[in-house]
Amino acid sequence: MNRNLITRVLGAAILVSVVAGAVVTFLKKRESDIVITYSTSDAKQLKGEISVALDSWIGYFPFRSPVFGTMMRDAGYRVKVVDDRADYPARMTMLRKGEVDFAVCTVDSYLLNGKDAGYPGIIVTVIDESKGGDAVVAWKDRVADLNQLSTAATLKIAYTPASPSEHLLKALAAHFNIDRLKRDRAAWSVEVNGAEDAYARLMKREVDAAALWEPYVTEAVGRPGIVKLIGSEDMEKLIVDILLVNRRFAREKGDLVKLFLKCYFETLGVYRAAERQLEDDIVRSVKLDAARVKYMLKGVRWISFAENAGWFGLQSTPAQGSPELIGSIMSTASILIESGDFRENPLPDRDPYTIVNSGFIADLEKSTSLNFAGGGVPGGSPSRKFTRLTEAQWNGLRVVGSLRLRPVSFRSGIESLDDAGREQVKLIAESIRHYPNYRILVKGHTGLRGDPAENVKLSQLRASSVGQELVAAWRIDPNRVHVRGMGASEPLPKETDESDRSYNNRLKRVEVLFVTGM
Repeated sequence: MNRNLITRVLGAAILVSVVAGAVVTFLKKRESDIVITYSTSDAKQLKGEISVALDSWIGYFPFRSPVFGTMMRDAGYRVKVVDDRADYPARMTMLRKGEVDFAVCTVDSYLLNGKDAGYPGIIVTVIDESKGGDAVVAWKDRVADLNQLSTAATLKIAYTPASPSEHLLKALAAHFNIDRLKRDRAAWSVEVNGAEDAYARLMKREVDAAALWEPYVTEAVGRPGIVKLIGSEDMEKLIVDILLVNRRFAREKGDLVKLFLKCYFETLGVYRAAERQLEDDIVRSVKLDAARVKYMLKGVRWISFAENAGWFGLQSTPAQGSPELIGSIMSTASILIESGDFRENPLPDRDPYTIVNSGFIADLEKSTSLNFAGGGVPGGSPSRKFTRLTEAQWNGLRVVGSLRLRPVSFRSGIESLDDAGREQVKLIAESIRHYPNYRILVKGHTGLRGDPAENVKLSQLRASSVGQELVAAWRIDPNRVHVRGMGASEPLPKETDESDRSYNNRLKRVEVLFVTGM
C-alpha cells in the first residue's frame, strides 16, 4: 500500500536530517527516485552495514530515527535506509536479490506484491496498526451509514489507489457485502492523488464519500453535514504493518536479525518514556509543524514487544486458536480473493506459516533484558467491556452497517442451528473480531407465509440461537449482543423474475448488524 501518499505532507519533505550530530546524506540510487540515507557519517570502527527498505509512513519512523541509528551505531553497525517512495514491486525485488536486508510493508501489500518475487522475506515483527488514521467519510444527506453504500441509486467515492484507503474499501466490501464496491468500478470510483485531493473533492461535493487519512479525517468530520461512516479506530488487524527480513540473511545472520530487533524495541521504549522527544524528532526529520505531526501520531499505534508475543502466538494455547498474525494474514487473503486480486490463496502451499518466523521474538525474550511485560510505545488493545442496555437504549443506537448476509441454516421447522449453520456463524464471528467497538444486533426474519405471531416467535428463537452461539462458542460479551424477532415485518425487495417460492425462502434469514451510540 502506498503509505508514501500520506499526503504530500511527508513525500519529498524528508531531505536532510541530523543523527547523533552527523549529517544524514540522501542519495539517488537510480532513476526510480529511490533514496538512500545512512544513520551516521562516521564510518570508523564499524563491523558492517544493515539495510532496510521503507517509505515515509509515520509508523516506520523508528527505523530512521536518531535513537535507532545511534543504538545500532553503538553496536557497531551502520543503518542504510532505502526510501523507495512506496514502490512495492521494487521493494520486493530488492529484498529477493539481497540488495536490502529488511523491508517494511502492510500485510496486504506483501500478499499482493510479494507473490511475483516468490515471497522473498519472512515476517519477524508486527510494527503497527492504523488506529484512527484511516476512515470513510461522507455527506450525511447522501450516505448516512455503510448500508447506503449499497442502496443509494448513484454514488461517487474518492480514494487513493494502492493505499490503505483502497484496502479499507476492499475490507468493507467483503465484510459488509457491498457489491457495488466489488463490481462496476467505473460507476463509483474516483481515483485521486492522496487524501488532500480526496478531501478537496468531497468539500466541493464532486463526490459523495471519500476514504481519507489524517489529518484530513479530522478536518472532514469537523465540517457540518459530514459523517464518519467508519474509521480504523473501530477496527482491528485490518491495516497492519510488518517487518520482513531476507530469507538468506535470516538463515545466515540470525544474530544480526536479533540485534536489529533488540535496538528497534529499545527505541520504542525510549519513545514510550519520552513521547515529546518522539514528536520533536519527527518534526526535525520531516520539517512539519508540531500540530500536523500530532495529527499523524493519532492514527498509528505501535505494537510493543509484549504484544508481539500475542501476535506470534508465543503466549497462547491451542484452545485459543491461531496466532493473531496468522489470522490477520488469512483474513487479508480472503479479502483480496473476494476483491478479485487473486483466485485463490496465493501463499506457498496456501500456508501462512511459510512467511512467518516467531523464533526471533522468542529467542530475544530469552536472551536479552527485553521481556513480554513491556518494551513498547503506549498502546495495548484491551477488550472493551460493554454495559447492559435497556430495550429503549438499544432502540436509540445508530446502525453502522449490516454484516455480509450469510445463509445461516437451521434444522427444518425449528430454531436449532445445524452444522452448516454453525459454520456460517463462525464466518460471521471472524468478521466481528475486526470491529471490536460496535455492539451487535441480531435480527431474525421469516417468510410471508404462516401465522404472524408464530413467525415472530420462530424468528426470535432463531435470532437467539445465533446470539447464543456467538457468546458461547466465540466468547463475545453477552452485554454486547441483542436479539430481535422481526417475523415477516421487514421483507427484502423482490428481484425481477424471481418466483414466489424462491422469494419466500430468501426472506428466511438472520441478519447481524453493527450498532453504536453508547
